[in-house]
Amino acid sequence: MLKNYFKTAIRNLIKTKLFSFINIFGLATGMTVFLLISHYVNFQQSYDRFHPNSERIYRLRYERTDKDGEAVRFASCCPPAGLLIRETFPEVKKVGRVFRTVGTVAYDDKMFFEERIFFAEPDFFSIFKFKFIEGDPLTGISEPNKAFISSSMAKKYFGNKNPINQIISIDNKTIYQVTGVFEDIPENSHIKFDFLLSYKSLIAKFGQDVEQSWGDSGWYTYLLFKKNADVNGFHKKLTAIIDKEINEFWKPYNLRMDLVLQPLTSIHLNSVYQQEFEVNGDEDTVNFLSIIAFLVILIAWVNYINLSTAHSLTRAKEVGLRKVVGASRFQLIIQFFFETILVNALAVFLTILLIFIFLPEFSNVTGVPKTYAIWNQNWFWAAIILIFIAGVFLSGLYPILMLSSFKPSVVLKGKLGTAQPGKFSLRKGLVVVQFVMAIGLITFTLAIFKQLNFMKEYKPGFDKEKILVVRAPRVKDKSLASKYKTIKEELISNSLVSKFCFVTEVPGRQVLWDAGAIFRVGSDENKNYQIIGCDVDFVNVFKLKLAAGRNFSLDFPADSSSLILNETASQWLGFKSAEDAIGKKVSYWEVIYTVVGVLKNYHQQSLKQEFEPHIFRYLPTGRDSRGCLAMKVISDNPSALIKALQKKYNEFFPGNAFEYFFLDEYFNQQYQPDELFGKVFSIFAFLAIFVTCLGVLGLSSFMVVQKTKEIGIRKVLGANVISIVLLLIKDFLVLIIIAFVLCLPLSYFLISKWLESYAVKMDMSAGLFIIPLILVFIITVLTVSVYVIKAALTNPVNSLRYE
Repeated sequence: MLKNYFKTAIRNLIKTKLFSFINIFGLATGMTVFLLISHYVNFQQSYDRFHPNSERIYRLRYERTDKDGEAVRFASCCPPAGLLIRETFPEVKKVGRVFRTVGTVAYDDKMFFEERIFFAEPDFFSIFKFKFIEGDPLTGISEPNKAFISSSMAKKYFGNKNPINQIISIDNKTIYQVTGVFEDIPENSHIKFDFLLSYKSLIAKFGQDVEQSWGDSGWYTYLLFKKNADVNGFHKKLTAIIDKEINEFWKPYNLRMDLVLQPLTSIHLNSVYQQEFEVNGDEDTVNFLSIIAFLVILIAWVNYINLSTAHSLTRAKEVGLRKVVGASRFQLIIQFFFETILVNALAVFLTILLIFIFLPEFSNVTGVPKTYAIWNQNWFWAAIILIFIAGVFLSGLYPILMLSSFKPSVVLKGKLGTAQPGKFSLRKGLVVVQFVMAIGLITFTLAIFKQLNFMKEYKPGFDKEKILVVRAPRVKDKSLASKYKTIKEELISNSLVSKFCFVTEVPGRQVLWDAGAIFRVGSDENKNYQIIGCDVDFVNVFKLKLAAGRNFSLDFPADSSSLILNETASQWLGFKSAEDAIGKKVSYWEVIYTVVGVLKNYHQQSLKQEFEPHIFRYLPTGRDSRGCLAMKVISDNPSALIKALQKKYNEFFPGNAFEYFFLDEYFNQQYQPDELFGKVFSIFAFLAIFVTCLGVLGLSSFMVVQKTKEIGIRKVLGANVISIVLLLIKDFLVLIIIAFVLCLPLSYFLISKWLESYAVKMDMSAGLFIIPLILVFIITVLTVSVYVIKAALTNPVNSLRYE
């Protein structure tokens, strides 16, 4: 019996090749979209979960809040916090601290600027379980001037030579002996490093007093709690100690300090604080894509129902005859379930094939590393099985029950399938839901790219065109000021650049230098500000505009004790206007400065962020090792320009790696997460619309079957093809209008919520909502025409003999 069911199912699939192909391909497309989105979502949610004790690991963050409630929130912490917890709280098993730095790493004649260098306490590796190839991290970097390097860095600097016991230098100041090698840090780690240096070397660099500085940030502190530890109780006790013993220090400044626990596994998707290691993901985006994945596969199942029920009319007489000759309803259900199982099995096979084909390109677009293979994930195979089972029952149950319920007397008289004008069926309701999704997806896709284009074209308040930024030398001598002056003169005289300046951080990059204990003399309004050091040409290079006062000038020798504010900093300091700030005194770490100018606000980073409070100090050669050389270039030949600049740079600043970027390209890189979201969303939106088209195809075929006789009668009475096509498309136009009315408020609400994350946002015009409506209508007309035109062109004699 089972063999007969199987043969019959195969025979039916072969008999209806086109119908079977559309059914199988529609299901496979929905499954593929669902699984690929799930793969991306799973990767985003997998960050830091590869550590054995990830659920017991927390990052300790640092916050400073003024009396008005304005808070500065850091991803990092202050150095003594880890010591306090280590000595006071037994529920914390391990405390590990790291400090990030950058530098020029050199070995023999190889020299590169590296940005992923970390000083690390040995206990850090008792918390995190990164893989080490050689050396013991608990002892290998416990002494000063020891270093561990990643396997890729070992290859980069040493080739095939054994790196152990080799000597590297950083910034030509400190030498380190390589005592270990670790595997490259997985992509799904929020913290990534290439060099690990001994923590004792950090203390030697900053001095022992830094361990007692509650005002410093930049130390990243991680806690591993013991099993069953009361984390909430710990946090309350820690807060009580901070309030009692530490916040006394901040009272004179009207500030309070807070230490906040952040679960390790929440960092990647929920952390947007200052001094993050990298741009993190976004939980709302991940959740939104998860909903899309579920809806797409739901649409695929709905399409199967629509197509199957439409096709059921062609099998009505078969069912009637089977019942007449003795087939029970149970036997018919088993027969049709076999067909559904076969269709879903073929769809699963095609899904795996499609994923295999498109996965490499999917990885390139989304950034999911190829090493995070979908085939190695346990959830993937579990999902395949669940999708297959759910698909068989959800997509097959309604058509099967419908087919098996046909009454032989009705079917054999040819009365099944008579059209019922004006009736709004469940099938039409499902298509309306599909149209709502299609219109909504197109609308949201247009909104994403319109906002991205708006941000790229929006003037951020500074000139970023043809601005070349070269990292300032970290290996330098006492003649640095004269070298800056000389190289500037030579570059301008050789017509390579028209303007040249020094600045600790160019517009477009996160300012990592922040400071509190700054207030207007005579006031106690103490807040936290971002500090930028610059020379007299900084304002001219970036074409910044003054709201009041003047720029730094060589004509004023006292400018080393002067400040320039931006408009936000002026307001934060309590000045009534930009003009009111000029000439006023500001206490900066108990040193009195005079405000000489106020710059108009410009966007230091993405338009997602509000204007930040900037204070500019006159530091023509920088502070410590911070800084960039920014220049307005003249040449239209970038390669020749870079070659000439590198030659000059190496001549003036030997022992430094030449690192550069063009500011406009760099500035636009901060929108890469938004562009990635746009690409991923548009791809899956297109596939969802494609699956929706299959559903429309199913309903149109059903309508044509129902109205075959009506079409024949109209043609006999003189109706032309165009009038018949319009007649049938009219029903879909009604469904699209209903979907648009339902979708409009929902789309407006969701886009408005999404735009709330941007400080500067586009205007939502009517075209944003009308264009998707027109596109869906055009797509629907083209899809429906496949069946409708064919029916309209059919000889009416054949149509009238249809029954």
